[in-house]
Amino acid sequence: MRYVDRAKLIKPVGWNQRAQAAAQHVAAGGDPNDRSAVWRELKDGLADLLHDKCWFCESPVDRSDNAVDHFRPKNSVSDAENPHSGYRWLAFDDSNFRYACTYCNSRRKDQTNGTAGGKADRFPLVNEILRVYAAGAVAAEVPLLLDPCELGDWRLLGCHQENGQPCATSADPIAKRRADASIEIYHLHYEPTCKRRHAAAVQLMADVDEGKRLFDLAAQDQTREHDFKAVAARLRRAIDRDSPYSGDMHFLLRGQRSDAHPWIQELLEA
Repeated sequence: MRYVDRAKLIKPVGWNQRAQAAAQHVAAGGDPNDRSAVWRELKDGLADLLHDKCWFCESPVDRSDNAVDHFRPKNSVSDAENPHSGYRWLAFDDSNFRYACTYCNSRRKDQTNGTAGGKADRFPLVNEILRVYAAGAVAAEVPLLLDPCELGDWRLLGCHQENGQPCATSADPIAKRRADASIEIYHLHYEPTCKRRHAAAVQLMADVDEGKRLFDLAAQDQTREHDFKAVAARLRRAIDRDSPYSGDMHFLLRGQRSDAHPWIQELLEA
């Protein structure tokens, strides 16, 4: 997961007016799905914000296979303590839109590997008592799910170097609870995704080892500096927000920092 700045979203001409009309339709008792074409208009613009990657798992997926997810579900909320008909009043509020792949957005079971997940109508809160049930402000709610549109949330997720399985990065109880819930609900532990994440991790760690070796050599022989810079550039691309699984690679690279290799911190700050 990486931070996504919604303010950079470019909308089609007239979209705000169409969204307002759709919201009025819902306020009058209409079904949000009657006007689904309105949020679908933003699909390509949302995709552009993270280089055609799912905002939750960072897997690159063809745009035709991805969907506009309503972060706060528009039709029902299965995690609510009382019956909840969904955050219908936010169905056409673009601040509630996220870009998600099929595996993160739709409830699925991986029979082969024994995992299940997919957001669907899930939206648990840290404190359920603060749940909003009727049209109004939702700022008091604290989502249990990590949100790519919140500045620091992406740093709470990482992966294990050994197998690409996702993990929490913080021992703080609430932060860990949020990460663990997000792994399950977004289906970040889907095995095919873990395999792709692991392949990226293997390449990253091989480049880290080579970078450390060449850095030490270049300190004695300046002719090796070019080779070192080539490997460092490859590592920088791996943690670039446009690269697949860059948040996980950023986490793994953070774990390689040392006083003997200050260039790693420099890459992280670049």
